[in-house]
Amino acid sequence: MKRIAYLIALASMGCGSSGSNGAGDSDLAVNSDGGSLDDLASGSGDLAPPDLLPPPPSWVYVSGNSATITRYTLDLQSGALTQKGTTTTTGQTSFLAIDAPRRHLFAVDEQNSKVEAFTVDASTGALTHVGTDPGSGGTGPAHLAVDATGKWVLTANYGSGDVAVLAVAADGSLGAPTALATAPGANAHQILLDRTNAFAWVPCLGSSHIAQFTFDAATGVLAPHMPVNVMTASGGGPRHLALTPDGKFAYLMEETASTMSNYSVDAGGNLVVAGQRLSTRAPNPTGTNSGAEVQVHPSGKFLYGSNRGDNDIVLFALASDGSMTYVANKSTGGQTPRHFSIDPGGKWLLVGNQGSNDVRVFAIDGTAGTLTPVGTPMTVTAPTFVGITSF
Repeated sequence: MKRIAYLIALASMGCGSSGSNGAGDSDLAVNSDGGSLDDLASGSGDLAPPDLLPPPPSWVYVSGNSATITRYTLDLQSGALTQKGTTTTTGQTSFLAIDAPRRHLFAVDEQNSKVEAFTVDASTGALTHVGTDPGSGGTGPAHLAVDATGKWVLTANYGSGDVAVLAVAADGSLGAPTALATAPGANAHQILLDRTNAFAWVPCLGSSHIAQFTFDAATGVLAPHMPVNVMTASGGGPRHLALTPDGKFAYLMEETASTMSNYSVDAGGNLVVAGQRLSTRAPNPTGTNSGAEVQVHPSGKFLYGSNRGDNDIVLFALASDGSMTYVANKSTGGQTPRHFSIDPGGKWLLVGNQGSNDVRVFAIDGTAGTLTPVGTPMTVTAPTFVGITSF
């Protein structure tokens, strides 16, 4: 099955249709000496068996304050980024989300309080704008998510402190927001769905709590879940949550306090305070700082968070019971690391330094989780989101 999957990927990368921004950007090619896909399948001929070939590259999408989304390929062996094209957006796009089949990409427009939709060309990664950019259901949208069915986009509006659900049409365009759920609280900063697609959480920075919802994927309805709010430390500034791959534990980045708190997730979809609250800053810090993004490594063994001010990434080791142990802080090589992502294979971490206008790549040590910078930084105007997806 692994060989068959690779052949499909190879064929689609080399023979797919062109996107709206130009011809196909194939980074793989069939052997010029006459080898064929049949040779690959059998392991004969001049080509190496699929198990020995490098994996096809991943696509990286970076948004920023320049009303563009820039796409790159990420070489999964070397970590090298190669720019492939730029898509003009209608406003100040920040957070992006892509559906599970990787057919549609969505972006919040913070400036105009709208949501933009794009189709994704599987062979080139190029984006084509579709639809009429409906409102986000509030003001100042900070985050969005696509549910597991791909039928719904959920938004969190920081300015107005509410959440909304938008239906996704077959062509990827979005309908108007449905009736809003109960406003979760001041400064709704994220909406995160659980692995079952049945529960959602909304950290509310200005209310010092995490709002809990149930989600009905058949109807797209969000409803308050009891208990409605999970209280966080007063003044901590809950910003973003991240789940372990098995969905049993969650970790909260507290922006104002620069702290990380851990939670367990019970069978009823409730966050349960686990009791740890650790600083994201290196020992004996100086100056001001605010926490930003949080991500769990695909292995479930490591937890990362970004610090704006200290301009670094904190690393915690995770135990089987969900507890955190501080390991180290690593400089991002730039300023104001607002967002970062980890590739699905867990080998590379990409960070966008909003204050220094660059995106940088770090190799992740599979044993220790530590970070090592690689390659040449990519220049991007005020990057606010860095997303990685594999085709």
